[in-house]
This record gives sequence, structure tokens and C-alpha cells, in this order.
Amino acid sequence: MAATPQIPEDVHADYANEAVRSALVALRATPDYEHLAAFLEALREGYLVVDVSGAPSKKKGHRIRTIRSTKGQLVLPLFTSMDELRAMVPADRRDLVKGAVMPAREALALIASDRFVAAEFDKASASLVVLRKYISLAASGEPITAELLESSR
Repeated sequence: MAATPQIPEDVHADYANEAVRSALVALRATPDYEHLAAFLEALREGYLVVDVSGAPSKKKGHRIRTIRSTKGQLVLPLFTSMDELRAMVPADRRDLVKGAVMPAREALALIASDRFVAAEFDKASASLVVLRKYISLAASGEPITAELLESSR
């Protein structure tokens, strides 16, 4: 029989990844390669939240909700907390929102599950769109530096 996964004590319905949120705010305030590298490094730790509010599929269970860019391309919405996910909907519908708190690297790896061109973080407040190549880098174990990012433009 398979072991039941243990949920860490710090993961709960009100979980917030403060390190990622702080790095996101810093990057928005100073959009440079140094802050982008710090943000991508922060993404590797803790947990992120994905929206699973839609009706579950009989074959696959809950599916992650996606959004489309202005050009119709798939974008993966990710959140630093359930509060950020709930902020996406009107107050009277927030009780209908369902999110899954996932280890950050697993959430980032979802970028490879479809034809996503980018991920968007905390759409309702800080709203930052990050290209797929950077999300894939964060999901990997490769070192991330400002110099590496600048040279890979």
C-alpha cells in the first residue's frame, strides 16, 4: 500500500509564500536582471497556489484553470497565497474559489504540461507575467544569476 503524503504543518488554507511575494514586489519596483534572478531563485522555495475552481473531469480529476494572453496564447496563473487567488473574483463568489497549494517546483513544472507561453503571478494585485523560459529555468536546478539572465536575452 502506498504511503499517504504528509502535509507539512506550515501548509494550510491561509498559507502565503512571503519570500516569493517580497521578491515579486521588489522586481516590480526595480525591474532589472538582479531582481529577476532573486525572484526566480525565491520561486524555488516553499509553495505556490494554483486555481482548480472549475468542474473536475471524470478522467483526470481537478484541472488547473488557465488564462489567455491578448493574442490568445495560454498563460499559467500562479499565486503566492490563497488570498491572492481569492482576490481574482468578486467578494460574493470567493467561497466558490478552490486552490491547490503545491510545492513550488511542482507548480512551476506545470509550465511544461501544455503550450504555455508564460506564467502570471498574483494577477489581482502585483500582476507579473514571466516568460516560459524563465519559469522553466526556475523549475530546474540550474544556477540563476543576473549575468546568466542578461546573456540569454
